[in-house]
Amino acid sequence: MAAIPPGRLPSAADRGDMAPMFRTLSLPFRVMPAALAVSILSAAMPALAAKPAPPLDPSAPLVSVAESTTQVWTALVVLPDGRMILDIPAWTGTPGPTLALRDADGTTHPYPDAEWNDSATAPEKRLVSAESLQLTDDGTLWVLDSGFDNADHAVTTPKLVRIDTQTGTVTRTLTIDPTVLRPGSHVAGVRVGKGHAFILDSGVPGLIVIDLEHGTQRRLLDHHPSLTAQHPITVDGRVMQDTTGHTAIVHATEIEISPDGQWLYYQPPCGPLYRLGTDLLTDTTITSFELDDSPTLWYKTPPLGGMTVARDGTLYFDDVSTGSIFRFTAGRIYQRIVVDPRLRWPATPTITATGQLYIPTAQLDRTPRFNHGQMAVQWPLTIYRIDTAALPAPVR
Repeated sequence: MAAIPPGRLPSAADRGDMAPMFRTLSLPFRVMPAALAVSILSAAMPALAAKPAPPLDPSAPLVSVAESTTQVWTALVVLPDGRMILDIPAWTGTPGPTLALRDADGTTHPYPDAEWNDSATAPEKRLVSAESLQLTDDGTLWVLDSGFDNADHAVTTPKLVRIDTQTGTVTRTLTIDPTVLRPGSHVAGVRVGKGHAFILDSGVPGLIVIDLEHGTQRRLLDHHPSLTAQHPITVDGRVMQDTTGHTAIVHATEIEISPDGQWLYYQPPCGPLYRLGTDLLTDTTITSFELDDSPTLWYKTPPLGGMTVARDGTLYFDDVSTGSIFRFTAGRIYQRIVVDPRLRWPATPTITATGQLYIPTAQLDRTPRFNHGQMAVQWPLTIYRIDTAALPAPVR
C-alpha cells in the first residue's frame, strides 16, 4: 500500500453535483478520438465477469528473503543484482530513513544517500516521506515524496524524484504544482509510462498527470467515484479505525500500469479496481466531462494492500482481509495462489522480469495509523518471495 493519509467519506457538500459512476454521455458535436469512443462504450457496459479458477492446491510456497525488527516496509523494488530498495513512509511511525537499500548480506543504508534522508537537509533536497516506488526497465527509480512528516504535518510541497540506480544519484526532481493540489491533498501512488507520470491524490480524490518532457501538470477526475473510498477497510472482520477512533477512510492509493503503457489500473484500498486508457489521460483535447465517463469497472476486488503487474499483463493482488495473494490474468482469469496467516496485511508487492514475486508483510492494522495511535506490530516483519514462473497456469 502507498500513502495512508487521514480521510473521510465525502459529504453532500463535497460531492456537489458529482455525477453517477456511469452516466449517459452527452458529448459536444465533434468527432471523438477512437480511443475515447472505445473507452466510453466499455464504461457504458457492466464489467465482464472474470472466470474464476480453483485455488492452487497446494498453495504457492512462500520463501522468506528478508526480515525487519525495527522498520515497517510498505513497498520495495528489486535491482538486477538482487539488492532491494525498501520504502518506509514516515506515517508508519518507525525510525530510520524513508528509503533504504538492502545489500545481499542484509545490511541496509539510506538511499540514495544519507543526505537525502537527513532531517537537517532542506526539505526540497531530501525525501520526507517516500510513498510509492517504480523501477523501470532502464534502471530508473521513480520515488513519490508526499512531503508529510510522521505527525502528518506538511513539511514541503510533494515531489517526484528520479534516481539512476546504476550510479545511485538523483537526476531530476519534479515539484508538484500547488495548482493541481487541493487543501487536504496527500499524494499516494505513482506510475510512469508513455512519457507521463500518473499520480494519485488520496487525500482529496484526484489524478495528477505530468508531461515529463514539457513539465506541464493537470489534475483530472476530481472527486471521481472510481477514486473515492465507498467502504471501510476490513481485516479479520474488524473495521479499521484511525488514530481518533473513527472509521478509517482511504481514497485511491493503489495504482499500476500495463506493460505496454496502454492501461492504468487503480483503486481505493477497499476496492473495486478500475481501468482507464492512458491515451485518454494524455490527450489534452479531451474535456473533463468526457473523461469523467471513461473509467471502466474492471474487477470487484477485496480490500488490497497493493498490486503489481507481470510482463505478461497478469496482475497480482494482496488481499488484506484474508492474508491471500491472487492473480488476475490478461484473459480475466482470477485465482488465489496462496493464503497464509503469515501474510498479515501484505503491502505493495513487486515482480521481476523472471517472475519472482516479492511481498512485504506490513501489519499496518497494528501500526498507529490504524490502531488508535498505538504501535502493536509483532516483529519481525518479513518479505516473502514466490516463484510465479514455477506455478501451473490457471485452468478456466
